[in-house]
Amino acid sequence: PLPAESEQCPVCDRELMTPPSTWVLLRLGRFAAPYRGQLLAGFLLTLGSTAATMIPPYLTIPLMDDVLIPFQNGKSIDPGVVLLYLGGLLMAALVAFGLNWARTYVLALVSERIGADLRTATFDHLLSLSLDYFGGKRTGDLIARIGSETDRICVFLSLHALDFATDVLMIVMTAVILFSINPALALVTLLPLPIIGWLIHLVRDRLRTGFEKIGRVWSEVTNV
Repeated sequence: PLPAESEQCPVCDRELMTPPSTWVLLRLGRFAAPYRGQLLAGFLLTLGSTAATMIPPYLTIPLMDDVLIPFQNGKSIDPGVVLLYLGGLLMAALVAFGLNWARTYVLALVSERIGADLRTATFDHLLSLSLDYFGGKRTGDLIARIGSETDRICVFLSLHALDFATDVLMIVMTAVILFSINPALALVTLLPLPIIGWLIHLVRDRLRTGFEKIGRVWSEVTNV
């Protein structure tokens, strides 16, 4: 029941003002379970492509020390050594490109299938609801749930989650390489990371509020 002399439900207001938990995304696990093999393949391809992008620093260092610097000092350079280093850089780039393409293809295919399963489950659930539910909901909101919002989940699975995992692996592998070369310079190089993390946390709420407004406006447009 509504409070006296009030047209708004305080429970509903509190639920609307409470931001959703990020752990809700774990519910997608039951939709991803049938595609465990493809997801594992995508993860292994992510590891491979990230590792391939870490090879050039190990080739660039001897290229500078053994080829370019001696050449500047007037020493003769073995063309075979130059071709070996340049060929290694080219092969690393080609391998990284091929693994990255395969990773993107596999995970994009899986995310589209998960998105299709999610739309089907949502639509089947809507068919089981009563007419009273549809009488209290706008058509645009329901269409937005099945259409644009499942599209966002699909993009999150195929792009954003993939990019996040790739960036984390890249940072970890780069940090290992930097510390193996020079620990002091590695600490200086990685010093801005905590500041970047703090700035991301600072703007997170503003970004979430903006995306929620976009969702409500899109529901308005769809309803019209």
